[in-house]
Formats: sequence, structure tokens, C-alpha cells
Amino acid sequence: MLKRKTVATSRRSFVKSMALGAGALASTTGFRVMASGLTPYAGKLLVTLELNGGADATQLCDPKVNTPGELKINNWADTADPGQAGNILFAPVADNFNFFNRFGADMVVVNGVDAQTNSHETGRLFNWTGSNAEGRPSLSALHAAANSPDQPLAYSVYGGNTTRTAGLLSYNRFDDISMLRSLATPHRNWWGDGSFARPEPEILEAQRLTKESVSVLLASADLSPRQRKSLTTFQSARADREGLERLAEFLPNQDELQQRDEFLAGDDMFGSNLKQQMQAALTVMQSGLGSSADLSLGGFDSHENHDAIHDALYTHLADAITFFWDYAEKLGLADRILLVVGSDFGRTNMYNDGNGKDHWPIGSYMLMEQGARWGNRVVGASDALHFPRKINPNSLDVSDGGIIVTPAHVHRAVQKYLGIDDFATQKGVAIQNVEDIPLFSASLQTGV
Repeated sequence: MLKRKTVATSRRSFVKSMALGAGALASTTGFRVMASGLTPYAGKLLVTLELNGGADATQLCDPKVNTPGELKINNWADTADPGQAGNILFAPVADNFNFFNRFGADMVVVNGVDAQTNSHETGRLFNWTGSNAEGRPSLSALHAAANSPDQPLAYSVYGGNTTRTAGLLSYNRFDDISMLRSLATPHRNWWGDGSFARPEPEILEAQRLTKESVSVLLASADLSPRQRKSLTTFQSARADREGLERLAEFLPNQDELQQRDEFLAGDDMFGSNLKQQMQAALTVMQSGLGSSADLSLGGFDSHENHDAIHDALYTHLADAITFFWDYAEKLGLADRILLVVGSDFGRTNMYNDGNGKDHWPIGSYMLMEQGARWGNRVVGASDALHFPRKINPNSLDVSDGGIIVTPAHVHRAVQKYLGIDDFATQKGVAIQNVEDIPLFSASLQTGV
């Protein structure tokens, strides 16, 4: 009896230590302990890029010239006309010419989108969940929950304020790619010279012995349900740990990391780590550990010095998106990605006293995919003063008897395109009471 009691006590102590280890793993890495993610995800990938602060679509993909008798909407329109790449009109500022001439064939622009608010918080909520009320997940969260819920980095956030999960799954937030390196290789001292804290053979042997010990314990008939659950949780955490170790194989070397960009906007210096966000997101996706990522570029809330700020930010945006697709091609991912670019809302159709523009509910999206059969198109429209125009939801033609496009229409169409609308219905987070619009129909064109 004494020997049996000693063994049982030892087993309880070991199970307790395993459970504590699993909890520590979850809390330090920031990912939820889930089922094994060892099989790499190989399906459709979704990346959203938030232009944080309210981007002016009239200086990007919905250009407006000045109207006689009205306040000036754009200074560039004093000396230039809108440019055109295929069916897409663009403002002749920043690096828009090169951007739309390279990528116009691979995108659909959605103009005249009414966010129905001038509030940043509500605008972000509506534009990235498809609802202006709480309770629905972001597009990225929904896609990850439907396609890769068991992957340890299913939904990763690298910037912005658009994260909503509606309880469908957890998410992982990273400020820079060095956090991914620490996560993938916790046994290395990245605060020093990157050397192993312990010799690698010792680490591998300890991992092997721990795995074998857990397997032996799980085979025991003496475990209580609570003990078995603790061991199973720990085993799942170890499986995720092994999946994350695969990430280390794909991380770029230190000298290959994208550095923070610094650039002038008028008299102000701006900084952006957008390219590093992109590099990190694509690296995770290459490893097969996730399917969705949120990226962000801030600074668009230009209540003063509007033209200089937007010119600088749009020049950087064009450069960053070019990097994104080139890097995705290098990693062999480009043909699997849908990139959705949007903002909180737009900016006013006039300048204020500080040569800035204020909040305006009407904005645009750009949806991009390599070789998109539905590319080179504009859906939706706004009038000469950037008020939304109604469109027929079936033909997409401008029609006084039609509908005004909102973020809900865009989300409903994207969900159907990605094949996650049925999943949304099953989870009770489907977008309802809005019309279907054939956003991805190659045969329908409007808005030019």
C-alpha cells in the first residue's frame, strides 16, 4: 500500500507539473492551446490592410476634379486630369500611375461605400466586420475560424484596431518579426548573441523524454478524468510547440529583415513598419501555421497639411504593396492570397482652414488577387462631390432606384467568394438583410 501510494503521489505531482507547463506555454506565447497544428495549412489566404485614420479615396481610386461654383475638392485638379489604367480611374498624385498600371488588372475597386458614420471606432467596426454594431467577427477572424482553427497562428494581427473575433477563436498580436523568432525558438537567447541557453542535443533529449513520459502516463488506467484532461492539454500544447518550431525554418535571416521606413510628409517625419508586417505575415503563411493576417498603415487622419500627408502615405503604400506581392511570389504564395485594402471612412470634399480635410463617411475598398478573372473593374460610384450614387444590385449600373453600397454588401460578397458564408450562418454571425451584389463577376462593370 505504501508503494502504491508513493506512485500515485508521484503521478499526481507529474500531472500537476505538466498542466502548469501547458498553462505557462499558452500565457507566454500568446496563442490558445488547441489541437495539433502539425499539418500545414495549404488553402486560401486572406490579408487585410487597414489605412488607419480615414484615407481620402479622391486622391487614390475615386478621383474628383473641381466643380465650378463649389468649394475646391482637390488641389491636384487645378493642373491635371485623372489618370486611367484599363477601366480604373486614379488620382494623378503620389506613385498612383505606376501602382494602378501594374496592379489594376488584378483588382476590383469598390467606390461610393457609405460607412454611415464620421466616428473612427464605428467606421473601423463597420468596414472590417460588415456591421456597425458589436458582436460580429472581423473578416480575417471569420476566415481563420472557418479554415484553420487548429493552427497555432491561425489569425495574426500585426497592426491596426480592427480585431474582432466574436469568440470564434483567439488571435496573436505581434509588434515586430523578432517576436516571431522568440516564439519559434524559445530555447535561444535572442537578447544576447542568439546562442543556445543549453546545448541543442540536451534540449532535444529532454523533449523526447517528456513526450515519452506523457505517453506512458496517458496509457495508464489509473488516471482520473481530470488528470487525463490535464495531460491531453499538455500534449496538445506540445504539438503546437512542434508546429511553431517549423516556423523557425522559414524566418528570414537578420540581414534580410525589412527595416522601418522613414519619410517626410511636408515638414513632418513619418515612420512605418508596414513592410516588416507584410514580411512577418507572409512568413507565417508560408509555414502553414495560419490563414489570416491584419496589417495596418496609419497617419491618414489629416486634419491639417492634407495633400503632403496623403501624397507621402500613398507613395509609401504603393511601394509596400509592390513589396508584398513580390515577396509573396518569392515565397510561392501569390496565387493563394486575397488582399483587401480599406479604411475607417473617407475625407471631406473640401479643405478646412488648416489645408486639411475632415471626416467623411464615403470611402472605397480595393480587392486584389493575382491573375484575378474579375480584375480591371470598378463597382459602385460617387458623384462629382463624392456623395454616394445608387446602383442596381444585379447589373451594378448606376440607378436612382437602386441601393447605396455599404461595407455590409462588400463583406457579404467577400464571404461568399471565400466560401465562408455558410460557416458564418452556422455560427450565428452571418450578415443579413442586405442585397447580394456580384462583386466578383467578370462580366459586370460599372463606375468608370
